[in-house]
Order: sequence, then C-alpha cells, then structure tokens
Amino acid sequence: MSAALSRLILESTPTGIVCLDLEDRITFANPSAARMLASGVVEDVIGQPIRTYIQFFGLTPDEVCWRDDGSSFPIEYESAPIVEAGQSIGVVLTFRDVTERKAAERLKDELISVVSHELRTPLTSIRSALGLLAGGHFGRLADKGQRMLDIAVTNTDRLVRLVSDILDLERVDSAQVVMRSVSCDAGELMAQAADGVRALAEQMGITVEVLPNEAHVWGDPDRLLQVLTNLLSNAIKFSRPGGGSVWLDAEISPGELVFRVRDEGRGIPPDKLETIFERFTQVDEADAREKGGAGLGLAICRSIVMQHGGQIWAESTFGAGTTMCVALPSQATERRVPSVLPATNEGDPADAEAA
Repeated sequence: MSAALSRLILESTPTGIVCLDLEDRITFANPSAARMLASGVVEDVIGQPIRTYIQFFGLTPDEVCWRDDGSSFPIEYESAPIVEAGQSIGVVLTFRDVTERKAAERLKDELISVVSHELRTPLTSIRSALGLLAGGHFGRLADKGQRMLDIAVTNTDRLVRLVSDILDLERVDSAQVVMRSVSCDAGELMAQAADGVRALAEQMGITVEVLPNEAHVWGDPDRLLQVLTNLLSNAIKFSRPGGGSVWLDAEISPGELVFRVRDEGRGIPPDKLETIFERFTQVDEADAREKGGAGLGLAICRSIVMQHGGQIWAESTFGAGTTMCVALPSQATERRVPSVLPATNEGDPADAEAA
C-alpha cells in the first residue's frame, strides 16, 4: 500500500485515531479525531495530554469525551500498545462518537420500561381474579371450564414472569440497580442457591449435588445468588426427568473463582453456545411452551456477571449435558481499573492502574 493511500485512508475514516507517547500526550491525530476532540485542526491537539479530553474513569470501553468548549458526547474506544524492538513506545487509540446509538438505546429502554410498568398492574389484578376463580371461591366449574381456567392461570403467570424479567433486565443494564460490593462466602451462596431450587428438583426427580468452596468473591450477594439459582433452575428443567443429577461446584484459578453448574440433559448445539445469552433466545422454539421460560434468564445472568467484572459461558456436548461457567474476581484479587495508557516505559502496557 502506498504512503499516499495510507494517508488518504487515515484522513477519510470517520473513526478517531490518535497516537500517544509514554507521557500520554498526543503525537498524532487524524482529522476525525481532531474534529471530535477540538476545533478540527490537527495541530491544536498535538502535544496535548489525552486526559484533557478523555479521562478513562470507567471499567468498560464506554467513555465521555470533553471538547475545548465544554461540551461532551459518549464514545466507544479501543487501544493497543505501539511496540518497537520489543519495547512499548506508546499507545494507539481509536474511538467513535456513539451519541445517536445511545439516544436510540435510551428511547428503546424507556419504551420497554413504560410498557412493562403499565402491564404489571392489570396483569396482577387479572392473576388475582383468576386465582380466586380457580381456587373455587365462587363455586366449582365443570371439568372443561376448570381446565380452561387452569390454562388461563398458567399463561397469566408466564406473562407476569416475562414482565418482571424484562423490568429486571432493563434495570440491571441501565445501572438502575446498585450493585453492592462486599466479600461473599462462595460456599454459603452455593448452599443457598441449592436450597432455593430443592422443591423444583424433587418435583422433577433430580438430585442436586453441591461441592462447596470456602473461597470468597467480591460482589452483591443477592445478585450473585440470583445468577446461581437461575443456572441451577435451568439445569434442572433441561435434565431428563427422574433419576438424574445436577452438580454445582467451584474452582479457584489465578485471580478468580469459577462456579460451574453441570447437568446431564440434551446439551446445546455448538452454534447456540453464544446466542443463548441473548434476549428472548431459546435453544429450541418448543422450550418456551414446554419449560415456561421467556429466554431472558441467561441475558439477566450475563448482565449481572459483567457488572461484577466477570465472565459467563457455556460448555456442552450436544446430547450429553451442559456446563455453565461463571468466573468472578476472588477476594484475594486487588480490584483495579484496566488502564488504557502505559504509565512509564518500564511498565507493561496492559497493567492496570488503581481505581
């Protein structure tokens, strides 16, 4: 590629590109970066500290960029070290304005929240009335009428759960739910989660086996319990009824604790191992009817785990069971904010700076 073409590409791309030296000062900026950061004149930003415009306070690649005139806008960024002869000599940073996308997401979230809130009250009222009728408080119906009423109750319960899940997911994703950060006893969380699904397991003829771990993790105990309970419930629902087992254990690896929930169910096809964590996604379309889920449980789990700085994934052999894994920072791990920028030429560019 010729130098002229390389220069044309850098000048034409809508993505901002800057290079930083070891003191975090801008040594190069393309026109898009100059327009987003300042007046649009490249020379105005050369030599300026990048933190004049972007502070990098967050734990995610979402930040706010501040212009010279005091205005600001949301950005997404990526960074990588510039290495020469085995030594880090700086950082290249790419970023893009995501104002329009954030506005669209807010509108969507507001719409879902309003609709869900408006649905919850009438659904609760309908469920109460149906419950009274089904319970025979106003007299018994004929068998056919009773069956129809039971179907109505079941489907109303499903709608109530769906609305609750949507509201829960939106609150977690929009950070409306404040996550506590305390030291949590992993073994106690595991025991509580198992107790919470014991009735469902007995109904399905499934044995829940827990191998507790005495390690501690940082996080919100209520939300972490919600994750483990959801994973155990799924494992039980998708196990073969009668005589099967579900296992919950945990293993310490460097800097983190990995919870594992394993079942002996039908497993997950390889092409679904990632998509099952998306909203309203089921492994099989019939699952929504047979199992009663709305495809939001794993999406909620992923949001909670990510807000704890962890990871969640699935391992499965189709037809031979599934293992759901949740990796969380252990108590022994110092909580640090990943740095985008190297502090000195002696440090590893991937090192973290204190939060």
